[in-house]
Amino acid sequence: MAEIAAFLASWQVDTQHVRERMYRAPTPRERERWHALWLLAQGWSANKVAELLERDAHTIGGWLAAFERDGPAGLTFEQTGGPPPPLGPRPRRD
Repeated sequence: MAEIAAFLASWQVDTQHVRERMYRAPTPRERERWHALWLLAQGWSANKVAELLERDAHTIGGWLAAFERDGPAGLTFEQTGGPPPPLGPRPRRD
């Protein structure tokens, strides 16, 4: 857990910020990554986080390494396949 705290501190991020990002991330994949980081910061092991999120522990480790290397930008999801995202704002549904 001290290791996670050091990663967060090096990017001037605390657990409250991680929690806020977890809820406000623009895509489900980013929310999942922030959720994993928040659980790790709470003392969960990568294996337990992987089990909860139904991911491989290596995936969780990759997300953590990306955060350590690039900070919050490392958890950003980039579309790599499929149709491009729609242009402009989405229409409101009332």
